[in-house]
Amino acid sequence: MRDQIAEYLKDLTISNRKELFDVLNFIAPLIDGWSLTEPKSGRQIMRFASANARKSAYVDFTIPKKSSGQRKISAPVKPLKAIQTALNIVLQSIFVPDEHATGFVLEKSVKDNAMIHVGQTCIFNTDLENFFPSITKLMVRRALHRELGDRLQSNEVINIICRICTVPDSSGIEVLPQGAPTSPVLSNIVLKSLDKDMSKLAERMGCRYSRYADDITFSHSKSIRKMSPFWQSRIYNIIAKYGLKVNEKKTKTYVPGTRQEVTGVVVSDKINVPRSYIKQLRVLLHLWEKHGYAQAQIIFTRDFCKCIEKSLVNIIDGKINYLEMIKGKEDSTYRKFKSRFKRLQWKEKQSTDQIQQAI
Repeated sequence: MRDQIAEYLKDLTISNRKELFDVLNFIAPLIDGWSLTEPKSGRQIMRFASANARKSAYVDFTIPKKSSGQRKISAPVKPLKAIQTALNIVLQSIFVPDEHATGFVLEKSVKDNAMIHVGQTCIFNTDLENFFPSITKLMVRRALHRELGDRLQSNEVINIICRICTVPDSSGIEVLPQGAPTSPVLSNIVLKSLDKDMSKLAERMGCRYSRYADDITFSHSKSIRKMSPFWQSRIYNIIAKYGLKVNEKKTKTYVPGTRQEVTGVVVSDKINVPRSYIKQLRVLLHLWEKHGYAQAQIIFTRDFCKCIEKSLVNIIDGKINYLEMIKGKEDSTYRKFKSRFKRLQWKEKQSTDQIQQAI
């Protein structure tokens, strides 16, 4: 399916709204989206073009952050999400991210981001505050003209994309919503120039640079153990130039003798997961082995999720898959956890089958 879409979009240019609607109409059925038929296709899309319509087209809720506090999520209603999902595929297919961007990029992951900084003496990491909602419609419009003006060949098309993909905040400023399918790729389009500026700065500093979404990392292998205040101020100046702010609470410098991490991956002499990750995975499997799945799920929800319902089996499965990505299929730790997990799943299935037969 993706190959079919890629071939269709390979040399495509979009010069007017009808061509935009035709492209979305081609993609949507292939991804189980909506089926657009003329003359309704444009109406279905343009019904979300006004700021007021979009303001009521999102469901807002909060989720706990990993550190502390709450993160606001603005999830689009189903019809708008379908449009944005199709539009996201268009943008991903025609946009080439900067080589230093590793987040929200096809076939790249936190592992690729971490590998860049393995074995470095000093790692400087900072975070962009309130990332998606800090990117305004004006920033998106300018970036689309700058980066994709040869493919999106009219102001009308770019304006429609900007309107469909932003939502008014509490001050009435239209911004990228945290929760829209299009926000990740649009953030990379907006920050491509920032990535170029940062990589040029890194070259002058003798550093390596990467950005995973809102997470910015510089590293070097010099004898100097810390990031110079002069260079740090230059990094901050570039961030400010693009209308963004640094999250000082998440700004850290890692030196030899400490556990050096990049986007949660240990990068001292090779990539690895933190010990706490292994410890928690071991505890979750032990809960299931000792108490059985039903009781383990209750304990997990109460003690690990602040009474927010999450599937224990899905969490364990995700953690083991992540472990495989970081350490590889042949890693002994991964293989032991995978074996324990499969054995527990098999026992749970046997138990469920026995209960059903007894009924």
